[in-house]
Amino acid sequence: PYVVAKFSIDSFPFAKVELQQYFIVAALITSGIGTIINVLKVEIPFSKKIFGKHLYVGSGLLSVMGTSFTFLPIFEIAILSMKADGFTGEEAYGKMLGTSMLCAVLEIFFSLLPGKYIRKIFPPVVSAVAVTLIGVALTGTGMKYWGGGVVCAEMGWKQHAQVVDSVGFGMPVSNVPSAICSGSAQVALPYGSTEYIGLGFSVLVFLV
Repeated sequence: PYVVAKFSIDSFPFAKVELQQYFIVAALITSGIGTIINVLKVEIPFSKKIFGKHLYVGSGLLSVMGTSFTFLPIFEIAILSMKADGFTGEEAYGKMLGTSMLCAVLEIFFSLLPGKYIRKIFPPVVSAVAVTLIGVALTGTGMKYWGGGVVCAEMGWKQHAQVVDSVGFGMPVSNVPSAICSGSAQVALPYGSTEYIGLGFSVLVFLV
């Protein structure tokens, strides 16, 4: 949510700090409520009489429900496209939020179908391709974060000496100042430092 609020809804010079704070707090509260419901595994009333079996909201497993990166590529492209058509960032985000709510109703409907019908609608080939494409779309973002930050990675090349000399004729390619890629909490490290790369590898090892 923070990435969408800052770089899609808002824009340079990123002045809407209250909006960014709101998105972070809303994401944390929603994640907490979703986690509680998922862990408690709440039974849907009268599901036995209507569907012939007990249906639940939640898995009953101790797992944290949080925000996902899978929506980022679609949201960023759609919001920027609507802003180019004259909508404000808040209006564009509202339209995407409404679309997500409608899609959630469709997902609820699919969850009530027997497994054999779901496998016919979404065969393994379709599901595998969709999941693979999501991973491919997020691979670039993950690698940029691995090096120290998405903004630093995307803005840094515009200030590179070879790019400036060959394309910008001695001037920066973009009129937007390059992000300062040397601040991370109390640690000041440039983008792509070995410390960032090592930290990323340590996380990968623990996950595996």
